[in-house]
Amino acid sequence: MSTKQPKSILKRTQQPSSSTTTIVGSTIVSTGPPTPQPKPLPTPEEARAIALSHAHSIQIRKVLELSILTSLEQLADFPLLESTSIDLKCHLRYFQPSDFDSLMEERGICDKCSYPLCPNPRKRLAGGGKSTYALIDKGKETMRFVEKEKLERFCSDVCAQRGLWLRVQLNTEPAWTRAEIINDAQVDDKGAVSGLDLTGEKWRAGLGNTILLLEEAEEQRRQAKWNNTKEADIEKLAEELMEVGISLDRQTRQLKQSDSLSVDVKERKDEGDTVKPPELILTDENGDKAGTIEGYTPKIGPVYTRKISKERGE
Repeated sequence: MSTKQPKSILKRTQQPSSSTTTIVGSTIVSTGPPTPQPKPLPTPEEARAIALSHAHSIQIRKVLELSILTSLEQLADFPLLESTSIDLKCHLRYFQPSDFDSLMEERGICDKCSYPLCPNPRKRLAGGGKSTYALIDKGKETMRFVEKEKLERFCSDVCAQRGLWLRVQLNTEPAWTRAEIINDAQVDDKGAVSGLDLTGEKWRAGLGNTILLLEEAEEQRRQAKWNNTKEADIEKLAEELMEVGISLDRQTRQLKQSDSLSVDVKERKDEGDTVKPPELILTDENGDKAGTIEGYTPKIGPVYTRKISKERGE
C-alpha cells in the first residue's frame, strides 16, 4: 500500500516574469529589461598597460614599506649621540599611527621609554600578579581600568605627552597612496624605483610636510604663531593620553586657547564708610535688652534680676 505524501502548508507564489512575449502577426516580440551586454575585453596592449600599472604600484609600495621598516629599526635605538629632532622628524615622514605603535612596542621590548628622544628606561608598575589592568583615578569621575602595558610605555607623564603628540600628527593615509610622495616615482623595466625621497634630502630642503615637537608647539603658541588647524590634534592627544591613564595638563590644553581674550580682574577699592551689619536687639517692657535666646533667658543681667524679684513678690 502506497503512502500518500503530506501536502505542504506553504503557499506557492508565482515568480513574476521579468519579460513577456507577445505575438504580433507572424513576429514574436519580447518586452522587458534589456539583456546586459558583456563588457568588451581589453586589447592586449591595454591589458599589458593595466598589469604594468599594478606591478609598479606594488613595487613602489614595497620600497616605501622597506624604508619605513628601516626607519623603525633606527628609531628603536634612538637617541644616538649624533641624532637630533630633525632626524626624528625625517624618519617619521612616511609613518602612520600604526607604524608608531609598532615603534612603541619595539622600544618597550628593549625596555626603553617609547618617546624616541628619551634615553631613560620605561617605568614599571609596583606589584606583581597576573592582572593585566590597573585602576586609575580611584574615587574620581575619571576612574577607569587601563592596560598595564600601556601604562608602562613611557618613563613619565611628560614623555607620554610628547610621544603621543607625535603620533596624533602622523598621516593616516599610507605613504604609497599620497600624491606628494609618489608623483615623481618611476619604475623601469627591471623593477628599480626612482623619484622617491628615500634619503630625505628633499624633505630636509623644506619641500615636504613636517611635524612639531610638543615643546615647539608650546613655543609657537607663546609667540602667537599657533595654527588653529592643530586644535584637532590636541583633542586626539587628550584621547590618547586617557588610554594610558594620563590627563592632559593645563599647559598643553592652553594650546587650544591661544586666541582667547586675556582679562585682568582687579579688586575695586571701597571708597565709602564701612557699613556694619544690622543687629537684632530685643528689649523688654522697661527698655532693657532682653538677651533671650529662643525663649531662654540667661541667668545674668537686669531682665533675669527683675524676673526673680517678681517671683519672690519683692
